[in-house]
Amino acid sequence: MKVIFLKDVPKGKKGEIKEVADGYARNFLLPQGLAVLATPSATKAAETLSEEKAERQARQREELNEVIQQLEGKELHFKAKAGAKGRLHGAVTGANIADELSKLMNLEIDKKKVELEEPLRHLGSYDVGVNLGSGSEAKIKVIIEEETTQSGQ
Repeated sequence: MKVIFLKDVPKGKKGEIKEVADGYARNFLLPQGLAVLATPSATKAAETLSEEKAERQARQREELNEVIQQLEGKELHFKAKAGAKGRLHGAVTGANIADELSKLMNLEIDKKKVELEEPLRHLGSYDVGVNLGSGSEAKIKVIIEEETTQSGQ
């Protein structure tokens, strides 16, 4: 029996048209509302939906690639107080980097997307990855400089 899946199940994904055993369709898929019979009109509607979904995904990939190109090679400068041997009083975390990127790009970037093994605790220059999903990653440079204090007050 040919069915169109309405939800993801172990033997098929949502929107997929597939031939399944008659008993599986009659006794499980149809009563549970997980699939409908693949009539010509239902098949045409499912194909239209899958085309729209493919177009939407292509647009999202294009937008993501544009953001990655904008991010690639950007430099972020942080000023921080440092002690002996260039060790910071505190740290620059993924949240700090995400906030700064969000301000710079006018785009909300989640701190979980910034790939840091551990917070940056020393002065210097670091290459940091920003993973924007679906295997897309941009490399940015984070530069931590010593904050200069003004004396003579």
